[in-house]
Amino acid sequence: MFDIAFSELIVIGIVALIVIGPDKLPKIARTTGHLLGRAQRYVNDIKSDIDRELHLEDLQKLQDEMRQNTQHEQSTPYKVGQVIRHDMPQIDDSASPQLAPTAVSDTAEASTLKQSAIN
Repeated sequence: MFDIAFSELIVIGIVALIVIGPDKLPKIARTTGHLLGRAQRYVNDIKSDIDRELHLEDLQKLQDEMRQNTQHEQSTPYKVGQVIRHDMPQIDDSASPQLAPTAVSDTAEASTLKQSAIN
């Protein structure tokens, strides 16, 4: 807060001891400490209120942005499934080659099916 060195605090304490006197100095020091504590809490409360307001403002901006995006998406005439089908290329089943089995379990399963078809 203030840039006061320890030597300066000692000088201030000695001057206060001489001016105020040793009887009243502890009471005044206690009162000054309470007032400085209150001021520090007040400043911290104000800082936290400002931070909270800034955070709330950011959240409101984000909420407005999300609402605008959802309103834009709701105005499209397509449904999700239609858009996906429209963007996918057409696949012709006759042009696709038959795939060979790639795993041992596939070959064993294929041979089991052939034997059951023969029987």
